[in-house]
Amino acid sequence: MNESVVVRTIGSIWRGHHFIWKKPESWMPLLGSWLAPRLRKDGIHRLKPGVYRDVSWDDPEWSDILGRSLRGDFDGHAEELADSLEHAIMRTFHGCRTEDAGIYFREGLRLHDRREMTDRLRSIIAQNTELHWMRDRVDELVRDVNNTLDEGRSFVVADDTALLKRCAHYLIYGSEWIVAVLGHSGHRVLRNIGTPTLLEIDLPLSMSSFQTRKELAIKLLDEWTRFTCNTPDWSAPIDFSFRLRSAIPPSCIVGHSHPAELNDPLNGKTLYRSPTNTCAFCAQG
Repeated sequence: MNESVVVRTIGSIWRGHHFIWKKPESWMPLLGSWLAPRLRKDGIHRLKPGVYRDVSWDDPEWSDILGRSLRGDFDGHAEELADSLEHAIMRTFHGCRTEDAGIYFREGLRLHDRREMTDRLRSIIAQNTELHWMRDRVDELVRDVNNTLDEGRSFVVADDTALLKRCAHYLIYGSEWIVAVLGHSGHRVLRNIGTPTLLEIDLPLSMSSFQTRKELAIKLLDEWTRFTCNTPDWSAPIDFSFRLRSAIPPSCIVGHSHPAELNDPLNGKTLYRSPTNTCAFCAQG
């Protein structure tokens, strides 16, 4: 069997494979198998497993260290891995605030629709007297924000740790766009609609772009190299987002929870304690 056939065969091992970043055992052994035919004959020796390297966990030097142990160019292998990952499934997370998490299990995670969001915005203003002064200014407020980054997209992340520590406003206030339009005047109202919710999503990586998968591939390769060299007893955090242009189907929504305490990045990272820790979906048992 020639080398190209070996590479294609080994690459197929990612097909249908489910992994979770924070559980290295779910992906590192497979990545090691994928890398094996791509390493130089003395590749593992070059990595010096068990010899501690004083390199920060997030230093791009890990790519250079692995690159010296590979046949060919590191960037080329990262692109090959990105292609292979297209067939894998990764546990991802999405933060929101909802009265009923069941809507995600029934409808999936939909794309940001500006018309629907504007209708939602008007409804919030109409139902809360302290916001009635905005009723005739909605169009003006929307124009002032002038942010189309979210439109036609949805976002999920590879690690809930970074989401909960640095971006908890999605759970505390809900839609970032609505928060921006209402401004500080709407904070109290938004904090009292629904419950902070963390969704767990098994994302088919075929839904992500090649460039995003390549960036993820480099993260995986670097972390595999760190583990191989230093044998740490902890998994590195990852601040990594997927920007999607297709709705996530209900079958991919696999779980939800309601964090009780969060640090509010819109209020000096003060501790926010949720008055509720259940939703209508929870009540259904």
